Amino acid sequence: MTRFILVALDGLRPDMVSPSATPNLAALAARGTRFANARSVFPSETRVATPSLITGCRPGGHGMVANTLFDAAVAPDRLLRTKLVADVLAMAQGRESPLERPSLGERLAEKGLSFALVSAGTAGAARLLHPAAERLGSFRWNVEDEEGETARLVRDRLGPTPPHAVPNLARLRHAAQVLLEIVLPERRPDVTLVWLSEPDIAFHWGGLLSHEAQEGLRAADAVLGDVIAWRDAQPDAEDIAIIVLSDHGHVTGRGKLSLREELVRAGFRAGTGLAEGVDIAVAPAAAPGLWFRDPSLAPQVAAFLAQQPWAGPLLARDPAILPDGQAASLSLLGSGHRRSADLVVTFAGSEAPDEWGLPGLAPFDAPDVPEGGGMHGGLHRAELATVLVMEGGPFAHGAVATMPADLTDIAPTVLHLLGLSHEGMEGRPLRAAWAPAEDAAPIQAAIALPRGFVLEAMRAAPEGRLYPTGLRREG
Repeated sequence: MTRFILVALDGLRPDMVSPSATPNLAALAARGTRFANARSVFPSETRVATPSLITGCRPGGHGMVANTLFDAAVAPDRLLRTKLVADVLAMAQGRESPLERPSLGERLAEKGLSFALVSAGTAGAARLLHPAAERLGSFRWNVEDEEGETARLVRDRLGPTPPHAVPNLARLRHAAQVLLEIVLPERRPDVTLVWLSEPDIAFHWGGLLSHEAQEGLRAADAVLGDVIAWRDAQPDAEDIAIIVLSDHGHVTGRGKLSLREELVRAGFRAGTGLAEGVDIAVAPAAAPGLWFRDPSLAPQVAAFLAQQPWAGPLLARDPAILPDGQAASLSLLGSGHRRSADLVVTFAGSEAPDEWGLPGLAPFDAPDVPEGGGMHGGLHRAELATVLVMEGGPFAHGAVATMPADLTDIAPTVLHLLGLSHEGMEGRPLRAAWAPAEDAAPIQAAIALPRGFVLEAMRAAPEGRLYPTGLRREG
């Protein structure tokens, strides 16, 4: 039976993969099957993408709708930050997980198969990727873990986790040690996921082709090279498949702003929760969310936003919050959920090149990311495009699949190849990965959105799901 190693390079844009920048990934893609039309979900944020990967469902299905969000039932006076385990558990409200669909680890365990996670990302993201690890007695380790049996095991064997840095090179190497010296040789999981925090960290704080970003990208590619070398040295190497993915891309941030401050200057009572004296809770992001104490205020906010050159189309949990035609439904993107913001504000980006010649600029709202830093979360095509490569085991050699794919299709593909059901998942097995004759070019779609914008998208079948590709101005 095939074993799978999933390697996630957080934030990697597919147009940055090359023999010079990422030699190991480029070579792997040439040997395996590369999905040329792989996409993220919306919002294209890590802790929305990770549950989508692990549940095979979009945000409207699993319920994790933003990296930072407001939920009055959990914390009425503040925002919830899902990078923190405490906030993830608060959202669960006494349950094991806030996710509303079973994870890949749970599905495998039901059939006697094992799943392991090694994460160099945030502790909250790791919890969302493998929420049932304790109950299942399986392996979950994150670089921020300090307590628990697994953290003690790793510390005793390999020493303490190095401090965070930009780029996060030492932590990447440490995670690689955990994977290659403990998990793969000793635990031998049926499915292993290693989550690498680069190049995302360096993209954010250095810029997309900065020295730091290039170092981070080289380091992540080097870890992949070590994984490939380990696989190739195994006696059952032919039965070990590698899947490389990114959770989102990046756009260069141009025009940093605070939507909360903009609203306050316009006379609205906006804050980071709905404490006394606050009418609108604002969660900063590349697609900020707005929650209203009184929904009747929404049309006034929409009128203000319609006058701002940086504002794109509005999306709504319930479009009826605004007059007809002023907001599109989040459900169009598979992102409508009871936790979703009343309104989600998109930013009007462009295809103009940044200082390194990479296409894609967009305004953004992120207090800790500098002007010119990499950003993601919105609907720009550079944020939505992802890397997806499948190589070894049953996967076809030297193929390029053009069928649309997103993060929700990866777990169904793995389950199918293990002979397991993916019932209840929104994604579907990507059969072109092992049967190139089943590949089919995407059906292109263009959907008019409010304020003169167009959502470019794909479908795999005439009435199938939309795979958003990018937001542009009409004409």
